[in-house]
Amino acid sequence: MYIELHASSAFSFLDGASLPEALVARAAELGYPALALLDRDGVYGAPRFHVAAKKAGIKAIIGAELTIGMRDA
Repeated sequence: MYIELHASSAFSFLDGASLPEALVARAAELGYPALALLDRDGVYGAPRFHVAAKKAGIKAIIGAELTIGMRDA
């Protein structure tokens, strides 16, 4: 069994091109039991992802890839 644990959607500028619904649809076609959406610096696509995953019977795993920087002291 394979589960993608680091998918980026179009809500991650320049990292992902597909909308959350398209990612879920493809995961369902491939028979994935779950899919993780980790967009960059936010969870803006999470509501759409969650709704689509629920309709498709796929467990939605939601996270974020955060950019952390150091300030000059």
